Amino acid sequence: MSASVETAAPSLRPLAAPRPRVRRPPRALLLILAVAALQSLAWNLALPAFQGADEDAHFAYVQHLAETGQLPAVSGNGAPVSTQEHYALTYLNLFPLRGVLAARPAWSAADLALMRRLEASMPANARADGSGPNAVGNDPPLYYALMAIPYIVFSGLPLLKLLFVLRLFNALLYLTTVALTWTIAGDLFGRVRWKQVLAAGAVALLPQLAYMSAVINADSLLIALTTAFLLCALRLTMRGPTLRRVLAASVLAAATSLTHGRGLVTLPVLAVALLVAWVRHRPSRARVAAQLAASAGTLGGAALLYLLFGTAAGTGAAYGGQVHSLTSGAGFGVGRFLEFVYRFYLPKLPGMGARLGPEFGYRQVFIETFYGAFGWLEVRFKPRIYDVLQLASGLGLLWLAITCAIRRRTLRGGWPQVTVMLCLLLVNVLFLHYVSFRALLGNGGSDPLIVGRYLLPVVSLFGLAIAFTIGSLPRRLGSLAGAGVLAAGVLLSLTGVAITAVRFYG
Repeated sequence: MSASVETAAPSLRPLAAPRPRVRRPPRALLLILAVAALQSLAWNLALPAFQGADEDAHFAYVQHLAETGQLPAVSGNGAPVSTQEHYALTYLNLFPLRGVLAARPAWSAADLALMRRLEASMPANARADGSGPNAVGNDPPLYYALMAIPYIVFSGLPLLKLLFVLRLFNALLYLTTVALTWTIAGDLFGRVRWKQVLAAGAVALLPQLAYMSAVINADSLLIALTTAFLLCALRLTMRGPTLRRVLAASVLAAATSLTHGRGLVTLPVLAVALLVAWVRHRPSRARVAAQLAASAGTLGGAALLYLLFGTAAGTGAAYGGQVHSLTSGAGFGVGRFLEFVYRFYLPKLPGMGARLGPEFGYRQVFIETFYGAFGWLEVRFKPRIYDVLQLASGLGLLWLAITCAIRRRTLRGGWPQVTVMLCLLLVNVLFLHYVSFRALLGNGGSDPLIVGRYLLPVVSLFGLAIAFTIGSLPRRLGSLAGAGVLAAGVLLSLTGVAITAVRFYG
């Protein structure tokens, strides 16, 4: 009897709970990410070292932080880059190459062998002596601290291979942006696969964004974080303001602000998203107070980190001078600013005075340097391609306006989401115009301080607008139109990589 009981005993033990199934990413998303990864790799190969926007300064920041644990200076008599980076810029002809179409890098076997000998004979501190002044030394350190991790792991590699690896890690931020756009489209459009493909694909195939994925630059983290912030802000309004969602949106807003000065635009958007969520879902006063305290505490902690950073950097003009630009420059007036914004988009009216700054406006920012201007802005598509892109963009905006008018009831029902997205777009554009205006007042009208890549933090809105507009068509017609848009994106991206490779190695 006892033996039979012992035999039966194991069957009386409670069965373990089944493990929850891990949802695999949709194949369409994986395909888009694979295409995006191949694009980024192609840009990595086509673009020589330090030929991306301010890449020499951004890499110097990463290197100095990783090697010394200290931030680079923004003034003084030190070296802006390390001895190791200086060798590469000088002996591989990378510094004279910047912006000069006729110049080519020194990349023969003999040149690379010389670089290896120089690195082998470097002094002990050759990686750590780039203490500044650094052109981006005022930028907050979040991006550079993250990039310092793979730098330390792969620090035994020669400089060019190390830069190649860091660019690969930087590309992960680009892939994150594409995946987040897919997720936002799923939330807004009800997980309609072809609309998600169109939104994420349009973002992945934007040449300027893919190019920036292969450049060491804090903009890559700013773009990914702003896209993640938009996702959290939208879910606040759609699903209701829980403490977890409020904290997630607040942490991301704080992180964007600690990445770059342009990340400050998420702070007013966060306030609007919280207000809209509370009005829409009407939580109790106790919950509102707890959520407000959590958000304020998170942002207060970020502000404290900023103050500590400013002290460590030895400067009061952090954020790359963006905060300083908000108040610098004499002669500011509301009327003058509004005229400046008008002249950015439209031709001069009778009675208007001389334009502030150079002839630099909508075409240069929203078309040429948004869709693609590579290297140090000297590698560009042919003018007729920009003409086509400008015409297509204008027709697309008109189509979007008509679609909004037709589907106004749908938009009215989703007013909380529409409010958040419009707020992010308008605050971002207004901030860029204001900082540009202040900068022109401060530098005598020489540098407008605005390019198309500054719009990339809201690039998800670009993909969502395309998906919303084309998605309003009948399914078959919409699928064909979407396929045409993605095909144009593929062609434009391949052309961008090709002209960049020819410019530097042709």
